Amino acid sequence: MTTTTPTQHDYCVPIETTRADHAPLRAVAARGPWITVADGRRLLDFHSQYMCVGVGHSHPRVVAALHAAVDDVDYVSEVMAFDTRAEAARLLTQETVGDGRPWGSCRFVSSGSEAVEMAVLIARTVTQRPRIVVAQSSYHGWTSSGAAATSLPHMRNLFKDSRTGVYHSVPTDQPPFVAAPTPHPQARPAEIDECLRQTERLIRAVGVDQVAAFMVEIYKGAGGHLVPDEYVRGIRELTQRLGILWIDDEAIAGAGRTGAWWAYQHAGVEPDLLITAKGISSSAVPTGAVLISPEITERIEHGVWYSVSTNSGHPLAMAAVRATIETVRDEHVLDNVAKLGAHIETRLNEMVDRHPTVAFASGRGFGWGIELCRTDGSPVVPFDRWYTPSVDPEPEFDPARFLAERCLTRDVLLYTFIPNTLTIAPPLVSTREEVDLGLDALDEALFELDAHEGVR
Repeated sequence: MTTTTPTQHDYCVPIETTRADHAPLRAVAARGPWITVADGRRLLDFHSQYMCVGVGHSHPRVVAALHAAVDDVDYVSEVMAFDTRAEAARLLTQETVGDGRPWGSCRFVSSGSEAVEMAVLIARTVTQRPRIVVAQSSYHGWTSSGAAATSLPHMRNLFKDSRTGVYHSVPTDQPPFVAAPTPHPQARPAEIDECLRQTERLIRAVGVDQVAAFMVEIYKGAGGHLVPDEYVRGIRELTQRLGILWIDDEAIAGAGRTGAWWAYQHAGVEPDLLITAKGISSSAVPTGAVLISPEITERIEHGVWYSVSTNSGHPLAMAAVRATIETVRDEHVLDNVAKLGAHIETRLNEMVDRHPTVAFASGRGFGWGIELCRTDGSPVVPFDRWYTPSVDPEPEFDPARFLAERCLTRDVLLYTFIPNTLTIAPPLVSTREEVDLGLDALDEALFELDAHEGVR
């Protein structure tokens, strides 16, 4: 009797493809920044699996912590205490945030999308206001509030019927949140000021007394660019002056990806609520959290929450969080990201000068996006971040996907979200040699994109 190995699409609902067309790479092992697939190839994970893997796949310290956790407390609900959760919370609120002073508290959940929901819940509760204003070009998750807060139209929980070609959005009684303009990553001071003025006008038009919070990504992982520090400082001043909260969504940008623990720290200001997930456990176990400022903590510490989450602060997740934070601290991972991040910036800027299909690079540390264009400088896909499937035709050519496919032939793995931007996000423990290997593959692929665009 012969048997065959079941494939993922035999039993799982696939994403981004139909069941009939689903043919994913099958991973069989993962170590550091490398993934081994079924045909024996070792792929350099140059995107950290949707920017999730922080200290690398199967880091020995994280693996050891998980083994120990399995032999300790397998599961208790969040109404019970245990030491690892307490230590993970202490590390988060006392060693990673603020300007050197301890922060208030945190609430663990099971994912980044749940963390968005929790931050929105907290903001609405403490302000007793219903509305959340967001920034354009953002992705905040797939849950109800997360999808409503996402201002990349094609990433709001769409379903395409492959038989008819018709796209369906998920019916919901929560309409998309109002989205304020986002400054260009290379915006001049006057342009940033105008963006802030338009943001304030929008908030005032919605009604300041109706707005609980303004939520923004500093490094827009799916949107593929970094907002200027001056804009972040302006948002802090604006929200404080108007008396609304600032929610900083760092599910992607946080946990060391920019070379600091949190992206807001580069701007020298602090949010009221900080969303984190993904890299905080190096995604060895799913988890997320909302970090709550001392001021908000003081307002809620005498209250009683009745929002229970089954797997919030799960023992395995807490072991991974604790081990990840300790690894970043003890192995000086942030120094590695800052040092090699400067090297990545230099090399990407060289590619901007060398390749007519690269307009600019935007990012910091180990979180980057390169903006792609035609050889005459015009956008390849005009609607790009504003792609609306029910209105716009599918792009005839997707330059970011083209680059990712060409890099894969060189055993470098990248993912894409929008056609004109390729995001680059190596695991934080990558060496200079590994970073250069990925960048060399990208440089070679860009020559192919140059040639492709040159004959169009």
